[in-house]
Amino acid sequence: MNEQLQTAYQARNLQDLIENAKPEQIPKFDDKGDYKGMRTTPPAVLKFGLDDSIVTKEELAALPEDLKRHVRTAMMDTANSSDLTGTTPRNSFTWRHVIVSANVLRKAGMSIDTSGTFEGKPFIGGFETQVATEWLGENAEIPESSPATVNFPYEIHSIGAFTVVSRRLLKLVPGFIPQLQIAQANAIKEATEIAFIKGDPDVNPNQPKGLLNLVENAFSGAGQTGRLITSNVLYELETNGLDLSEISMIMSPDVARKFRHEIDLSIFPTLDVNKLGVSKHMPNGTLVGGRFSDFVGVTGKEIEFLAHTYTPKGEPEAGKTRVRSIFDVDCLLLNQDSFVKVTNIG
Repeated sequence: MNEQLQTAYQARNLQDLIENAKPEQIPKFDDKGDYKGMRTTPPAVLKFGLDDSIVTKEELAALPEDLKRHVRTAMMDTANSSDLTGTTPRNSFTWRHVIVSANVLRKAGMSIDTSGTFEGKPFIGGFETQVATEWLGENAEIPESSPATVNFPYEIHSIGAFTVVSRRLLKLVPGFIPQLQIAQANAIKEATEIAFIKGDPDVNPNQPKGLLNLVENAFSGAGQTGRLITSNVLYELETNGLDLSEISMIMSPDVARKFRHEIDLSIFPTLDVNKLGVSKHMPNGTLVGGRFSDFVGVTGKEIEFLAHTYTPKGEPEAGKTRVRSIFDVDCLLLNQDSFVKVTNIG
């Protein structure tokens, strides 16, 4: 077969993807049967839309009890509400739910566009200052419009989640496929959250720049109580014209612990801070507060799985398959005045 005519195998599900994967390199022979080197074969391909279920009801029922509890807990997540202290009805356990909605930044109000469109100029909360105003007298000439257009081009940053599956494993663990899908979803979710919070292109040029590296308005919380830190953050944001009812805060676990020890939590409603989130991916001693709808993300609308088989050296009976999932993301900060970062809290 002409190598240019090769097409990737389109799998129906993950089991089909693994079973029909081929080696990445296979030998070539001429009409006489003589060896003519190696040729590259395309991977088997499978695509999941964000609204596709990660596991079916039947697969959920067959999961081990501990994993089943994990899934049920995730399905009760408060992902549909910007109020982190509220509760919502049960959500479907879809790729969108795990990767996008359960992201701690999304819960805080981050705008995440899942259309897969990485072009254009976002025009949402935070752009009020780009519209000029002028008082006009009677019969005054209408001034010419000269909008200050700001272009925030998105870039595509691809997250890859990788795992190896053996034929032996598939035979020994009949319910392995849904467990693999859950693991892949969780891995992409964690990588996305880490990148959105503290992605640093200087460390890894393939990452988007995360919120902590985008926010310029910052102060040190060294030696300050939790109440004073909270008050100072709100003062900064209020001075910048934000409505405090829009404000959320995300902090590291050690900061959350400090606040719990020091502060009567009943004061938070009086300070209009009732949207509090904690992420293990926040650096120790760090808090960021602001209007999270001014921090926007864009993602692909599907997760693409690719698979090739290979035989590790010295393991001729292993029959292993490399499974890779790929998901595209980017994030942008629209308004510096919408955020305050506090470091060195201790």
